[in-house]
Amino acid sequence: MVSLAPDQIKSFVSDGYLVLKNVVPLSVAKRARRTFFRALGAAPGAKQVSNAWRRLAGHSDILALVANRNEIRSLVEDAIGDPIRGFQYAQIATQFPTEPSSRITESGYPDCDIPFHGWHGHLDGLWNGARAPHQDTGRAMSQKELQAWNQDPGTNGVKRTYPGTGANLTNFTALLGFPLSNQSREGVGNLGLLRGAHHHVEKFFRFQRDQGGPLGPDGPGWERIHTEAPNGCGLRHYPEQVREQYQDSALCTNDGRSWPKPDFIRMELGDAVLTQYAVPHGATRCEADEPRIMAYFRLTSDNRPDHLKSNFVDSLTDNWLEWKGIQDVAREIISAAS
Repeated sequence: MVSLAPDQIKSFVSDGYLVLKNVVPLSVAKRARRTFFRALGAAPGAKQVSNAWRRLAGHSDILALVANRNEIRSLVEDAIGDPIRGFQYAQIATQFPTEPSSRITESGYPDCDIPFHGWHGHLDGLWNGARAPHQDTGRAMSQKELQAWNQDPGTNGVKRTYPGTGANLTNFTALLGFPLSNQSREGVGNLGLLRGAHHHVEKFFRFQRDQGGPLGPDGPGWERIHTEAPNGCGLRHYPEQVREQYQDSALCTNDGRSWPKPDFIRMELGDAVLTQYAVPHGATRCEADEPRIMAYFRLTSDNRPDHLKSNFVDSLTDNWLEWKGIQDVAREIISAAS
């Protein structure tokens, strides 16, 4: 069993993510990349491309990235502990080259107005609207449009609420990402991560719990809809209280709203990035000459209660509850820093 080194654990606990260099055989990463391009070439048209990417979720060449013999699989299993769900399927996430545009994002702001290559960040497992974001900044949605947008589930399959769980979101344990394109410089669609934000998110979820819940949007202190956004219905994909912790490095849009600066993750084929669930993340605009390609695995400790496999409040209020392999060390690091 391969384990994270003490300095890696300290960095991971502090930052909430860890870039691991050369943990996948280069031949495996190249084969996964080639399989992606083969699927892309065989699927002209947007709908066909989308279907092709979904079919790749369980392709053997993609799953080889997390094969039992690979170093990264061993590192993650040692840190979280067995059993783990999620190694059986991947998400292929691609950012095609584009220029800043007037397209309204889920935040309710035009892409071209958002600094840091359009990064607006999110926590996974949040309802994102049953239709594409409202694109007209000159008028509010009509009643018919609003009704259609407010349907359950969202386009990502997530519901607004999960009665009986104490949460208005789903959650997992770790996000494990593999670059299938060169991302060694900024501006190529890099994954953006809000360093250290998992500490603030954990504190916020504890606040919501102590207020009686539910945890997540529409719970205490977290208004889901940002009505002041240009389109009148932006989505807050992480709490304002967390956003406010990053004022020193933030830039503002003309309306005075601040936008935190993320870390732009730089990786090459053969590398991987391991991220704690509670770190706000998101792709940035690809301003390169070729697509940015990532393969993501959302991993969950299978030790959760059967009725809370997708909505586990206890792990939202305790970042290291499901990291059995590094839990004691993580708590020591946090205690020493406080």
